[in-house]
Amino acid sequence: MSSFPPPPSSPPSGTSGAPLPPPGVPPQQPQWYGAPSQSREGRSTAFFVAIFLGLLLLVSGALNVLLLILSVGSFAGAGLAGGGDDALGYDLVHVDGSRDAKAQVLRIPIVGAIAEGANPVLGAAGGTVTQVRRALRLLEQDTARGYRGLLLDIDSPGGGVTDSDEIYRLIQTIRKDRPDLRVVALFGDVAASGGYYIAAAAQRIFARRTTITGSIGVIMGGWNFAEAAKNLGVEQVAIKSERTPFKDLLSPTRPMRDDERELLTAIVDEFYDQFVTVVDDGRPGLDREQVTALANGAIYTANQALANGLIDAIGDRADVIAWLESEIGQEVEIVEQRRRPGLRDLLLGAAAAAPTLEQSAAQLLQGPTGPRFLYWWAGGR
Repeated sequence: MSSFPPPPSSPPSGTSGAPLPPPGVPPQQPQWYGAPSQSREGRSTAFFVAIFLGLLLLVSGALNVLLLILSVGSFAGAGLAGGGDDALGYDLVHVDGSRDAKAQVLRIPIVGAIAEGANPVLGAAGGTVTQVRRALRLLEQDTARGYRGLLLDIDSPGGGVTDSDEIYRLIQTIRKDRPDLRVVALFGDVAASGGYYIAAAAQRIFARRTTITGSIGVIMGGWNFAEAAKNLGVEQVAIKSERTPFKDLLSPTRPMRDDERELLTAIVDEFYDQFVTVVDDGRPGLDREQVTALANGAIYTANQALANGLIDAIGDRADVIAWLESEIGQEVEIVEQRRRPGLRDLLLGAAAAAPTLEQSAAQLLQGPTGPRFLYWWAGGR
């Protein structure tokens, strides 16, 4: 009986079942050892990274949608209520007087620095000129309410020459178009320079007994650090033609020349004469010589302003209402156009805070347009 040779013996194996290496060769892990766990770890990391990126994409999309809603939110107020001029996102609210009065007086607040924003944000209320123009447009268009008066509630140290004059001319125009309209100004804490300039368009001026007013004049300011630049070795290079010697007028890095100062002073004097003319026209009890004597940049208390003829009476809103009712011959209701909270305000939970006087003044005095001619009392900041 034939016999087959025995099969070769298997090499000894370790505890893991892997064959032992030949003598003199150190044990090694098989290539597949640990691969399943590493694969699982790699898949797990990629999974969480994908989840994170997905959430990030969702958040980014939600923020983009929110920004789009906020941008359109300025117009969304029209869909909340009202119509007509309310479509702009404004409501007419009761301020004072009799709610049942047939004669209505529109209050226009002029608060803080008188300035018109150069780059209004979508949905913003706009600058001082825009707010006044919007209110006067309502007065002209809403004939059904029977507006009989206009109350300029002024608490301002003034502002830009152009902005102050534009509001003054707007009031003058409405008075010319509506000779039956009673226009009255009421001063708050401060009604100086441009604030008083605007009030000169009113038929009657009231000041509270604590009001500071006056500061009739023009100012233009700017910084000059020529001496500091010289000490630091800084020199500004201005390339200009000999035919345009004033091209770098008010350069902050060199001293001002006498002819430059003379040029600017002439402009200030012209705007000053315009201010005097406005006050002279608006205060029939004063002649030009008297106005010029008062228009020295000084400020006055309410009592001093009354004694000098710059105001007609000292009182508060109740006194203003009494005067209006005596002029109109019936009870009046004071109303005001106020911005309705838009979708942006509802989403954020509250309306954005109005800029402070300091912020408005900083924008007015340090704006991108550089130094400006101002009807402005610097102490009113």
